[in-house]
Amino acid sequence: MKNYLFIALFICSLFLSAGCTEEKSGDHNSTNNALDSADINQKPSVQSEKIIKGKIIKIENDMLLIADTEDKSGLYQISTKKFLGDISKITTGDIVEIGFDGTILEIYPSIIANVDYIIFLKNGEDFVGLYYDILMQLYETDLELNSGIDFIALDLTKDNNLLDSEKTALLHLLWSKTQKQTNLATYEELLSENFITVDENSNYAQFKTGILFKLETSELEQEKFTFNAEKWRSSLGAYFFTNCEARKENGTWVYEIGTEMIS
Repeated sequence: MKNYLFIALFICSLFLSAGCTEEKSGDHNSTNNALDSADINQKPSVQSEKIIKGKIIKIENDMLLIADTEDKSGLYQISTKKFLGDISKITTGDIVEIGFDGTILEIYPSIIANVDYIIFLKNGEDFVGLYYDILMQLYETDLELNSGIDFIALDLTKDNNLLDSEKTALLHLLWSKTQKQTNLATYEELLSENFITVDENSNYAQFKTGILFKLETSELEQEKFTFNAEKWRSSLGAYFFTNCEARKENGTWVYEIGTEMIS
């Protein structure tokens, strides 16, 4: 698809996600149970050639997946070996600083090499993990709509929470789980590229090779926001979560589905 960033499929996924419950709750923390600053707020003893600040998207074994919070576009893998302090005290959503010599291995996601240090900076919000759980619940609902697809499009034009790098990270997590090609796109963009076709006589629209996810969120206010989510395959094939709410409880993001509808 000419106008969009496709997610490369040649690197094995390092990151998998757990399932959902009716009121969804996961490790989408913004506070880390009273982190002991002596354990993680350590300062580097070297001056690095290059510094990147990023949000932790995934932690698995000795690797981190990091979304760049400054240029707002980069997605990186990095070994945890040079983390200063107790790495068990950090979690997804936390902001870290990485010092290295500037070497980046250009695979996907890119790997930061020759690391001098990784330090914890502050707690953050794990909206990527929250959105992933919402979309995977939607993906696993009415599985017939997924039949025969090889492409997932995601419309986040009415989202108020994610940086561009976090959107890229969300696409990567969706690909890792579904093994379907993923990219950002709206209905209108898919229509213009003939991924969505419309019958001239009946006006019936369909996405023959994929599904379109659409997630709309309200402004974050008092640690909660409302959202609607949709999975669309055709004029007569779609599933909706409406009047939903996400909120933070004891430092963890949870969500409730208001109404479910099918067409």
